[in-house]
Amino acid sequence: MFLSIINRLILLELIKVFLMALIALTGLFLLAGLIQEATQRGLSLTQVVSIIPLLIPNTLPYTIPATTLFATCVVYGRMSHDNEILVLKAAGVNILHMLKPALILGVLTSMTTLYMSLDVIPRTQRQLRIKVVSDAEEVLYSMIKREGALRQPGMQYVMYVREVQGKRLLDVIFKRRSTTGPGYEVVARTREARLRIDMENNQVLVDMGRCVVFGEKDSIGADVNDRVYPMPLPESMFGKDQRNRTNALTWDELKSRQNEIATEILASIERFEALKQRDPGPSATAEEREQHQKALKGAEFDTDHWQRVSRNIEAEIQVRPALAFGCLCFVLIGCPVGIWASRSDYLSIFVVCFLPTVFVYYPLLLAGVNMAKDGKFPAEISVWTADIVLGFIAFLLIWRLLRR
Repeated sequence: MFLSIINRLILLELIKVFLMALIALTGLFLLAGLIQEATQRGLSLTQVVSIIPLLIPNTLPYTIPATTLFATCVVYGRMSHDNEILVLKAAGVNILHMLKPALILGVLTSMTTLYMSLDVIPRTQRQLRIKVVSDAEEVLYSMIKREGALRQPGMQYVMYVREVQGKRLLDVIFKRRSTTGPGYEVVARTREARLRIDMENNQVLVDMGRCVVFGEKDSIGADVNDRVYPMPLPESMFGKDQRNRTNALTWDELKSRQNEIATEILASIERFEALKQRDPGPSATAEEREQHQKALKGAEFDTDHWQRVSRNIEAEIQVRPALAFGCLCFVLIGCPVGIWASRSDYLSIFVVCFLPTVFVYYPLLLAGVNMAKDGKFPAEISVWTADIVLGFIAFLLIWRLLRR
């Protein structure tokens, strides 16, 4: 048989500890996420409860590897502490044979994490934002009622409201900051206004009835009827538009986006070269030469922008399988460390193996991703550095374990 009775018992024990730790750690991550979502976006209790199923998948790429490491350390540490490892070795059981259940757990968790990272998690991220944005009016009205204003860091607009009655905003002052210096370039005031959400353009529309506007060229200090002021949805409350986020794209969409960028780069270069060949020559007027220079500047290929976008996508393509493969690396480290530690209590395992490994792996992974996005190292090398380091350490630990 592929698995002996001993291996099946070890695998069953691994699964028990893994599930227990996964539920506990996911619960902690979920609690922190819910508190952040509720405070940052002003969600009601009903909204918080409704987004719980959408938040859970986003935590799993981080909780599954950690709980896999914890489970292997606990189970093999307890077996070593109770001399079960010594008894099995005395009975002629090879140490590698005893590690087979852990390898199975590592492979299963790696495959699960990879599948969720490629498709499930990006889809749930979209659904989460759609859910929050669909209730955007209620969220914005609640925030305005609580704070008496709609203002977020980095926003070009600010709106002050004296009172909120249902969907009516009373005594509203709307201001648009100046793009050329301090102060405001447009100020509008009205007795009553309402909010609308434009999902297609990712905007909040402020509908004003009869209002007084200062600053606009056609209405300086004048009464204006039915004025609508658009402003973007606050990113700090509703997040960025998913179309601009690489981590919200499925695997197929990432590949398609990568091909689109390559096509766009070639098209931009071709447009620029075609315009260069249309040089009006020395006989052209000054106005024609000026127009040609403006057209060249507008069609000039933005190398830095496209390289940055391309690097972000390439880093995202590499980080998803790298995170999944980390489960297997954690298993290969957890087994020998657990046997050597020979501890049966959770706290000792947590201090001896869990904390050092997690605090080495994730900083290395984060540093590798940042270096790949900055273009300092190829993504295929820098993103996988954390897995390579852990894999090498695991090889040395298992090699030493076999020599004992």
